[in-house]
Amino acid sequence: MTKFKTRTRTHYALDVSQTNVSIKDVIKLASLDWLIKEAGETGLIFSESTLNYYLDEEYRHSKRILTEGNDSLLTKSTGERKKLLLDYQLKQNPDFLILDNPFDALDVDKVKWFKEKLEQLSKTTTLIQLYKRSEDVLPFITEGLLLKKGKFEKTQLAKRKIEKLEITQVGDFPQSLHDYSDVSQSLVRFEKVSVDFDDKPILKDITWEVKKGESWHLKGPNGAGKTTLLSMISGDSTKGYGKNLYIFDRKKGTGESVWEIKQKIGFFTTQMTERFDGLHTLLEMIISGFYDSVGLYKKPTTLEIKIAEDWLSFMNIEFFKEIRFRDLDEAHKRMVLIARAMIKQPPLLILDEPTGSLDRAGAARVVELLNKIMQSGKTAIIFVSHRVEAQLNLSRTIELIKTASGSRGFIS
Repeated sequence: MTKFKTRTRTHYALDVSQTNVSIKDVIKLASLDWLIKEAGETGLIFSESTLNYYLDEEYRHSKRILTEGNDSLLTKSTGERKKLLLDYQLKQNPDFLILDNPFDALDVDKVKWFKEKLEQLSKTTTLIQLYKRSEDVLPFITEGLLLKKGKFEKTQLAKRKIEKLEITQVGDFPQSLHDYSDVSQSLVRFEKVSVDFDDKPILKDITWEVKKGESWHLKGPNGAGKTTLLSMISGDSTKGYGKNLYIFDRKKGTGESVWEIKQKIGFFTTQMTERFDGLHTLLEMIISGFYDSVGLYKKPTTLEIKIAEDWLSFMNIEFFKEIRFRDLDEAHKRMVLIARAMIKQPPLLILDEPTGSLDRAGAARVVELLNKIMQSGKTAIIFVSHRVEAQLNLSRTIELIKTASGSRGFIS
């Protein structure tokens, strides 16, 4: 029987930007007695870890919980997965719902859909939102929370003024051991490239060229084909073969090896912070970029150590060099991994959501580093993100727009 919960409800927001607190920490550390007394006994967690549980159940045990029939969660975009999770949780009619940074990795349309859905839900269900940027706080939330000594304390919700943050890297741009002066002016070129999977159109007539030193914002809604596009460039997808796709001015499938391509491309994705979450120091993590290894297992040369130290100085974190990578905050982890991708100073750097899930200060640090890399003119950048970072000085944009025949690229 459906419960009717029509009384006025208070909703809360918890700022987690200044700590490494996760949703697991909140549940483990914070007393929820007051919430259960106020809202009711049944509560659910809307988070990336919850979604990963259902993904793991399908991948490992073929248990499809959020989808029906032959519909697979594994083939869905991030936005589609989050919608399925929210719909599934709402059917369980919880008394309260804890939202862990719910808008991460969502495009503009999906964010709008979620905000409308959550506003409707707020009439019947108490919501607690964990957030890192004040602009993401749901507009109907009026109360704040602090996490002190393992318990929540209610406080007035502070609406922080959005100001420009000045984060300054120091030091000269590090030298390189590799000479890519012979690389062509054209790094990536698509000429009316179309892609489909199992007769489902993904990309349609993509025409796009990335030249030396350029900086591009690759954007588009969830499921538009951004990942497909990137995997064709990096060599992780075979969809580029037989197409008019040229990487470093050589047509895909004319004898080049994937290794030759990857040697000239630096790559960062947020999942790398999990893969590299080991006991290596910052210095070792950056040096490992010379060997393309997960951590450092070879004795580096004196010059390799010097260049890695120069990168730490360039980012103004040389005093962290002996700290273990796993003990860093998320923003500094990403900076270190970007430096690792850049240590060979490749002609092309691909960045997949490098500022996603970061607070404003952390995002500003990453943005400043990227601006310094772009100012050097040595490396072209493809920056993939749903969120527009106002201080990031990208020069060009390609936006993928979905159509019935596949996503088309619009350049500005």
